[in-house]
Amino acid sequence: MPGIQTPKTVSELIKLLAKYGKRSMLVSGVDPSSDKAAAGKVVIDLTGIDVLNEVEAKKDRISIGTGMNLGRLGRVATGENGLLQLASSIVANPLVRNRVTFAQALDPESPFFDITTPLVLLDAKVRIQGPTTKRLLSVRDFLEAVTKGLKKAELPIAVEFARLPSDEKVGFFRVARMGGKGTVSAAARMRLVRTICVDPEIVVSSLTLIPLRAKEAEKEIEGKPATEGSVKRASQIAAQEIIAQAEKDNPYERTLIEITVARTLRGIMEGFIPA
Repeated sequence: MPGIQTPKTVSELIKLLAKYGKRSMLVSGVDPSSDKAAAGKVVIDLTGIDVLNEVEAKKDRISIGTGMNLGRLGRVATGENGLLQLASSIVANPLVRNRVTFAQALDPESPFFDITTPLVLLDAKVRIQGPTTKRLLSVRDFLEAVTKGLKKAELPIAVEFARLPSDEKVGFFRVARMGGKGTVSAAARMRLVRTICVDPEIVVSSLTLIPLRAKEAEKEIEGKPATEGSVKRASQIAAQEIIAQAEKDNPYERTLIEITVARTLRGIMEGFIPA
């Protein structure tokens, strides 16, 4: 059984992933020997790969390495007005967020995959590297590719997005299905001019669908005051819009979407909705 692997470059990491495949267990920012690895797993510590643990701001573009854990992501993310910080704190509780890498969370089999909902809202791009190729995909293309399965030893190494305007407010919320697997999450952004919702964008991930824009719900609140009534109508429209794209109408899933979108919008409008 190999000991803990400590690559210093992305190329070394890719070679290890090619060698150990699904047996690989990625860790970062923690003592890799503090926990026993699952049987048959090979621990690969990403802490020593600087490029995977950096946040780089160039002009109005932000790049975040995927080697950091979600706890650190929540502390160092920038240019997103707190959206990734909020999402990191919600998708992974304090007991596990320092043990889950950003790269792991981008795996559709991960229980932390809802981190992709705010990435769709940010219109992010994902940089992927493999043994012989490098790819830069829009987050939507990435979601399609990763759901089908990336090529052998390919790994998302960075996420890039445009810096949000400082006056845009953001929100995120997630609910987990009771008694079974699956989650529903929503992310939103907008400006609030006095109490009026301006240029809203809403993204929803349901139990059966990867993150999608809820454009009809956006139209419902565009140019309207932030009120409890507008939140309720927008959340109902979002649920109808998303469920219409699913294979079947699931009343329970519809309810989860309504709850999630409503909580997300209320989080943004807090202080603007009349008491």
